[in-house]
Amino acid sequence: MVVGALVALAGCPSRGGDGTSIRPAQTYAQSSGWEPPAAERDGYHALTRATGASPLAPDAALAAVATELARRVARDPQARTPSVRVIQAVSWLAGVTDPLPVVLTVKGSHANVDAEVERGMREVMQTERLTHVGVGRAPVSGGEVVVVAATRRRVQLDAVARSLAVGGRISLHGRLAEGLRSPAMVITHPDGHTEESTLGEGPEFLGQLPATERGVWQVEVSADSDAGSTVVANFPVYVDTEAPDTPEETATVEAEDPTAVEASLFRAINESRQRARLAPLELMAPLVDVARAHSRDMADNHYVAHNSREGATPGQRLRDAGLLSGLSLENVARGYGAREIHDGLMVSPGHRANVLNPRVTHVGIGAVREAGPSGALLVTQDFIEVARAVDTQAAAGELLTVINRGRTARGAAALQLRAPLQAAAARAAQAYFESPLRSQEEALGEATAALRGESLMFRRIQLVAAFGPRYQDAVTMQPLFERESTAVGIGVAQGDRPGAPPQSVFVVYVLAVPR
Repeated sequence: MVVGALVALAGCPSRGGDGTSIRPAQTYAQSSGWEPPAAERDGYHALTRATGASPLAPDAALAAVATELARRVARDPQARTPSVRVIQAVSWLAGVTDPLPVVLTVKGSHANVDAEVERGMREVMQTERLTHVGVGRAPVSGGEVVVVAATRRRVQLDAVARSLAVGGRISLHGRLAEGLRSPAMVITHPDGHTEESTLGEGPEFLGQLPATERGVWQVEVSADSDAGSTVVANFPVYVDTEAPDTPEETATVEAEDPTAVEASLFRAINESRQRARLAPLELMAPLVDVARAHSRDMADNHYVAHNSREGATPGQRLRDAGLLSGLSLENVARGYGAREIHDGLMVSPGHRANVLNPRVTHVGIGAVREAGPSGALLVTQDFIEVARAVDTQAAAGELLTVINRGRTARGAAALQLRAPLQAAAARAAQAYFESPLRSQEEALGEATAALRGESLMFRRIQLVAAFGPRYQDAVTMQPLFERESTAVGIGVAQGDRPGAPPQSVFVVYVLAVPR
């Protein structure tokens, strides 16, 4: 009898000190050419028959994971498959760097259990492109429990230290699988902030980061493919701190309605943002529709990725729905309940950074349960930034303060507001939104015409403009820091323009050199 199949988001073991049967790995190291014990080879042959033309490579760390999970299922009165939290903790303890394994749990008599494993793996392989596998067994009354733990390995990664002292270096050296490019290292520091570093074009990469403080450093390697960005490795490094005990809790497949899952995920997102002292997100109905449509497409076409089978990207889906934003982010996941999906996303630095991005203001969450025996949920979370109403006069004053702080740091005199320059800048900013046909050049041209009578007061006048969802971003243009210009007018206006995010902001600077 197949007890359950759990699919994650998207040597001889001896008993350890925390109640597990796994000796904690000193390094995260991928095994190569490992042969299972003779007594286990029949089980691996059953998997070979099930996967046909795509045989799975036996993996020592995954075998340790499967064995530990089998023992946990065997001692649980309800023979439940462990939760994602447990599976992830056991995987890291064994030294697995791949994203969370796919886990298949089968309980049955000695006579039929291998046949059930074959059947279950055929179902799993219809939706998963797995490459490496481990099998674990544990006796129970009347038969045995068999657990299969499998992953899709998309990076060959050299061994990485699981524990470091402060001052050590987290070092990553590896090679991406075929079809992947542009590797990046994403690390969540112990204080919760996320840092991303590009690692070249690939496929080979090398990255290092000093471990400057004690605590847990969550390390992720991501890469680009035709299906969008994907996580290829994810694991913690413990810096002068003890690894936590592997939890004992177990969970069953949740029977929540997908709309209830969406509501639970929304609450979990805002709870996480509240703990990070960030503003809560608002639900946006059209964004929910986009997220649900993508989740439905993933469920119908058996994939978990940002880009659809037809190549539609997250940005394209938003544009097609008329949802324009200066910032859009997306998480996709596959799992069995809101809590495990949220927890899985939050231990992934890239996904966590999306949830805790301080700029996003709205979210749409779509959950769809896929057809078939798995009962899995496909989830899409789309995040966008929608500009808030701006006090344009206050914004102009804020910009002047920031710019003058930068000029002082560069040894330049502070800019002084001049009434004629201020009037021209304000008029040009407002003019840009008065007609959808008016270009920026035409709006600035009106300001230039209004300033023709100021040639006696100023030796040179220069206009600079910026357009986007955030006026705060309009402070880095080089002309703002030229030493000769000491007079300024700043105009800020907000409105809608065709093809631009709603409530975009147009900032106009009139810079002048007095006579």
